[in-house]
Amino acid sequence: MKRRISLAGVQLLHEEGRRDANIERAVSMIASAPGHDLYVLPELASSGYGRGAFEQLDRLAEDVDDGPSFRAFSRLAQEQRCFICYSFPRRSQRGKPTICAAVVDRNGQLAAFYDKWHVCQFGECSERAFFDPGDGPPAVFSVDGVRVGICICYDIRFPELARKLAVEEGAALLVHPGGWPRDEGFETWHTFVVTRAMENSVYVMSPNRAGPKNGGSVFCPPFVDYRSARPATLADGLAEGILAGEVDLDYLEKVRNAYTLLADRRPEMYGTIS
Repeated sequence: MKRRISLAGVQLLHEEGRRDANIERAVSMIASAPGHDLYVLPELASSGYGRGAFEQLDRLAEDVDDGPSFRAFSRLAQEQRCFICYSFPRRSQRGKPTICAAVVDRNGQLAAFYDKWHVCQFGECSERAFFDPGDGPPAVFSVDGVRVGICICYDIRFPELARKLAVEEGAALLVHPGGWPRDEGFETWHTFVVTRAMENSVYVMSPNRAGPKNGGSVFCPPFVDYRSARPATLADGLAEGILAGEVDLDYLEKVRNAYTLLADRRPEMYGTIS
């Protein structure tokens, strides 16, 4: 098992409804920055995020293991010998599509997928009118032995999922594809990323789409003191770019030994709270 893995959050522009162009742009950006073990794209980077895309979901929804997104990123993962986490509207047999994040491994095989549990319905987000919330299990996969959990955008506001991924599933890293618009909730996003990272002693990679109404991708270590350890962002917070990060299991172990939040939990007592 490797003690360190390199990852890249991909902050890119994508256009509502132009799936082929969006996938081509994402492939180009990943190919231009080789050498990372894991790449993470924003929420719905394939379809684009917004009403213009949501109104075309009959055309844009895909199957998880045989859609345009899977085929493109599977080929690229094999070529670059990397893992890629990408997001798209997933076709559902029970009603509306779900917002899905899937991962392909170095061999181009589907390693995991997760349907977003928490569907937003306020601010500039209109997801609830177009998507059903996921009802499947949490998703965890391994990159060279490092356990990685998936959550999507609005999920970060709910502590239960991150806690389950960290404590029950052993995640050292959460990948968090985002689609954050600059509405009233935008300024709270980084606060939630830092909180989830510190309360669970995990790394969090949280890329957003690029552009003047978005941006702000962030990579957070498992402990933040704003002196020697702080979240990393892109130099130009609005432009397209690659936000590089590293998961260091030795450092993570030191953090968990020094700040024993997980060890000091009292799960036997929580059931007594009424």
